[in-house]
Amino acid sequence: MSVPILCTGKYATKPFYLEKIGRRIYSIEELCYCIVQNAYMIDSDSFDMALVDWIADELLLEKLADELRKMLVHNCSAASFFGMIIDYVGYTTKEDTDRTIETLRSNADMDVYEKRMARAEFLMKRGRIQQAFNEYEYLWKHIPEMDKNVKAKIEHNEGVMYAYLFMFDRAAELFLKAWEDSEDEESYMCYLACKRMLLGEREYVAFVGEHKEARNLSLKLEQRMDEVNDLYDSSSANIKLRSLELYRSGSKMSEYYNEVERLTDDMKAEYREMIQP
Repeated sequence: MSVPILCTGKYATKPFYLEKIGRRIYSIEELCYCIVQNAYMIDSDSFDMALVDWIADELLLEKLADELRKMLVHNCSAASFFGMIIDYVGYTTKEDTDRTIETLRSNADMDVYEKRMARAEFLMKRGRIQQAFNEYEYLWKHIPEMDKNVKAKIEHNEGVMYAYLFMFDRAAELFLKAWEDSEDEESYMCYLACKRMLLGEREYVAFVGEHKEARNLSLKLEQRMDEVNDLYDSSSANIKLRSLELYRSGSKMSEYYNEVERLTDDMKAEYREMIQP
């Protein structure tokens, strides 16, 4: 069981919008949560006097706001600024605090393009697909002479995101480009997996036979697919589907349709969150 956190200050009437994270916050604890969970996206541009005024006016934490104002005047780092907030609130463990501060310090040593790359990958891993696409689009526009390895990494990650969206044709194109730029086996295996999803069984076997790289990796891909299927069999998603079959086989059609509607609504909400700007 999680340990209860004693709240500090007042719950805001007017939320503060954290633009870099795309979230409205109502308390100092929410701010700390966003810092800890999204440290890769935080830098010195993430805070200004408006945030400090909000902490003072809405949360009634004047003492903390005064300290933060002094830090802003002296052009403090993001690590120092947000470290002050986390320490003041006593939000998390020392280990999590140290990890967050170290991440914020690492961000300071990155140039703007490295930060955008780190943010894009972080967003992708958190399932915030459209925001990750936006970061990569910025990089495509602003780095015309891109290193091949960097280019391949972006192409590969965009392929992963299109695969999340079941757009396997576009994902296949990007994985192939990533492989051509980097000759990374993982990119070609992802390309092959997309072809497996797009082609019928006979067409897929013919495709493998015509391409040397596909022949070399097809057995490895099948082994990986078997492992994924085994993981899915024991997953919570499969257990939910099995419970649906029990409702259906037991002629509990009202419960069956209610559960189908609930699961569908959950999937729609998850998809909308993935593609939100």
